[in-house]
Amino acid sequence: MTKKSTAITSNPQSKLANVCKASIILRFPNSNVFTSGSISFLESALTCISLVTHISIPKNSGIFKKALNDVKKCTFGKRVFVLGNMHTFPLAMYCAAKIYELLGFDAHYERIEQFAHMELFSVTKGDTVIIFEEKNSHNKKLVKNLKHVGLNVIHPQIKFKNKIVQLLYYVYFSQLLSLFEAKKRRKKECHFILSKQLRNASNAMIY
Repeated sequence: MTKKSTAITSNPQSKLANVCKASIILRFPNSNVFTSGSISFLESALTCISLVTHISIPKNSGIFKKALNDVKKCTFGKRVFVLGNMHTFPLAMYCAAKIYELLGFDAHYERIEQFAHMELFSVTKGDTVIIFEEKNSHNKKLVKNLKHVGLNVIHPQIKFKNKIVQLLYYVYFSQLLSLFEAKKRRKKECHFILSKQLRNASNAMIY
């Protein structure tokens, strides 16, 4: 039992809020359409970060436009590996989650330094590797070697060093990547909505 717990939720009447000592209530627009959450993730992430350090949210539409333009250039198949490090590892996980929920593809997330030791030995020619990290000597070498063995590599870049800007960019990129692929395949609903039995099994364990 914890002596102090705080719920971060948009529903003050939720089970989570009721079992915690305090609550931080998130307030964001809700379309009331049953779909994969996007605004809620970013709102929650920024709230959690703000609890441990001071942050400033840039009012820069160029971040979203950059992600949008970069995604339009991307193509990927049904098997994807998303790599991240440090603050981008949770975003790699989030990107894989969007791929699961919207598309139902075989997606994996891993730390960059672990990939060459583990998942690399399970890849096949044509698989896609997405790298969430600024360019450096290590990942440049990784990209070269992965392309050499026939893998499709996506290495989105943003020049800003600010970590919050990077977080926003990679979140937008993750959301748009799955959205555009769903549109290409003319999907009308998210994969998790159509997969009722899987969703029921998930709900039974979560709720």
